[in-house]
Amino acid sequence: MRNSLLALLLAFGCHRGESESDQPSGPKKVKCVSVERRPVADVVELRGTVSPLPDRDAQIAPQVAGRITRVLVREGDKVTAGQVVAQIDSAPLADQAKEADAVLAKARAEGKNAQTTLARVERVFEHGIAARQEVDDASARAASAKAAEAEAEAAAQRAHRQLDRASVRSPLAGVVLKLMRHTGELVDGTPATPVLEVGDPSKLELVSDAPAQDLVRLAQGDTATVSVAALPDRSFKGSVAIVAPAVDRATGLGTVRISLDLSGGPAPPVGVYGTARISSGKPHEALVVPAAALRSAIGADAEIVVCGADNVAHVRKIHRGVAQGGVVEVSGEIKLGERVAIEPVLGISDGDALEVAK
Repeated sequence: MRNSLLALLLAFGCHRGESESDQPSGPKKVKCVSVERRPVADVVELRGTVSPLPDRDAQIAPQVAGRITRVLVREGDKVTAGQVVAQIDSAPLADQAKEADAVLAKARAEGKNAQTTLARVERVFEHGIAARQEVDDASARAASAKAAEAEAEAAAQRAHRQLDRASVRSPLAGVVLKLMRHTGELVDGTPATPVLEVGDPSKLELVSDAPAQDLVRLAQGDTATVSVAALPDRSFKGSVAIVAPAVDRATGLGTVRISLDLSGGPAPPVGVYGTARISSGKPHEALVVPAAALRSAIGADAEIVVCGADNVAHVRKIHRGVAQGGVVEVSGEIKLGERVAIEPVLGISDGDALEVAK
């Protein structure tokens, strides 16, 4: 009797557990939004550095070798075109200039003497006293002296130009962006040893290297939005100024220059990294959904959960396209006006009952 009662209780407990576990769970609460149609444009994203215009930026290197005796500016100083910004030790160049001046003075004296001699010989020849050969010799000496004088004058001018180059001048008006050499350091008179960089920060560009597949999608005048890490709360409007017509054979990259609109706030520092989102081509009408609606995204393929009119989830395969402003272009198993889940999108299977939040 006792064993029969125990078996009955066990059977009743198992039946009750199975019934409770088999009971279907309630509908899943989701937030849904409608699929919309909007104009979208192809977007190219590039990264680069902020720089002045190509003709408004220069690294200034002395044209003569020697030791820097003075640097007359500091970073941030404004400079004008032709302003002396550094001085190279000019003592050896001054000596060369004096030597060239002395050679020129000697050549001029010899030239004057040769001209006087030629005039005297010509007068004597006219009276029949001197031979024609003497006149020819005097003419040759005068011509040689004149050539020597011209050569000495060119050498003196060259020596004075070298002396003047000891005063390093800015080729343009702007601001000192960076000092690269200081007083006492040596320079070799080539672009390999610049003293400083001068640029005009009133007009800036984002300069980027882009692969060929992006270059062919861009055109001069395409609009862009540029953000820089140094100013996280601000973005800059811009437009594509230059698209390189060729790529580097070694890297496969070409240059894209994007002009920045600096009105309405501080300019970004020269040299900082920035990101540009460029709208290329003409906008086209497309179906869009919030980016939060996509799941299981692999490449251009993704899934969305359609909130059906029957309050049942319908998982659809779609293709995603341009993403901009928090929405994504979609195509495939989706129609205008259908509603898609945006919160949550994970943990929902095809056929699940839904409760759409108001």
